[in-house]
Amino acid sequence: MAICYKCGEDYPDKRLAIGYHTCLSCGDKEASVEANRRRKCVAPAYNKGAYQYVADTRDAFYSGKK
Repeated sequence: MAICYKCGEDYPDKRLAIGYHTCLSCGDKEASVEANRRRKCVAPAYNKGAYQYVADTRDAFYSGKK
């Protein structure tokens, strides 16, 4: 069994083999924090247009411009 680096609990070795270093509950907490952060990173693509994902400040600067 692998050990979660956040809480110290054991989790299956198969989860470690696919690249996760946290247990399922800690991974779920991290994923929900990241989803909430990304939810705030949207901007309208153009006037009265659909929203697009803004990954960094350059994208935000050019959003809505031709």
